[in-house]
Amino acid sequence: MADQTHSFIDTLLHHTSIRAFQDTAVPAETLRTLEDVAQHTASSQYMQQFTLIRVTDPDLRQKIAALTTHQYIAGPGTFYVFVVDQARNVRLADNLHAATTRLTDWNAFLAGVFDATLAAQNMVAAAESTGLGTVYLGSILNDPQQMIDLLHLPRYTFPLLGLMVGVPADKPDAKPRLPHALVVGRNGYPQPADTPALWDTYNQAVHTYYADRSSQPRDTDFARMVVANSQGNPHHRGEIGRILKKQGFQLPQK
Repeated sequence: MADQTHSFIDTLLHHTSIRAFQDTAVPAETLRTLEDVAQHTASSQYMQQFTLIRVTDPDLRQKIAALTTHQYIAGPGTFYVFVVDQARNVRLADNLHAATTRLTDWNAFLAGVFDATLAAQNMVAAAESTGLGTVYLGSILNDPQQMIDLLHLPRYTFPLLGLMVGVPADKPDAKPRLPHALVVGRNGYPQPADTPALWDTYNQAVHTYYADRSSQPRDTDFARMVVANSQGNPHHRGEIGRILKKQGFQLPQK
């Protein structure tokens, strides 16, 4: 048991995103197990506020690939979309003639986000523990309304993230993570005295990683990546608030 625990933790500590998959289908029983793992994840107040969509139609996957700008979505591997889902619970409440306001407010929406995100991470951990590779696709939010239309999502739902699962065709090195002292605080926000030195060391580690990696090396570091991200093309993400309102979520700003 100790060896199994160590192996699982070692897998988590060496997580990498896989963007190239072998043309080998993941067995149906394995996919069902991963889907069951997602469903058995902890759920806020046991409300089970997410839906999981496995996208198998080649034409639909090609359209989503174009939307995300990641062509590998249309290639080998299994593609899922995790959806924040209050539609089921609203329908149940309506059938009992109960008020539904609290099922569409900020608390309910965030609870659905938590449920979907935790379920996705559990699926990733389970998949990687069996030797499969995974990659998250936050880029489905490049055009949330198009995703809603493509997947025929009803009101009170919202597509949160995509996930590819498959047999890895490569094995990139794990990216260096932020220094522990900058991320983990005790009784308050972490503010180590040697913060500038920690940042310098980490930026150099990230620079070395990208300069030395075998696939698509580049000259960058973490600070420059943050700046590039802040200035990148937001696509249609600025419309998320309007789309959530259209989907029936009441998220007032006070």
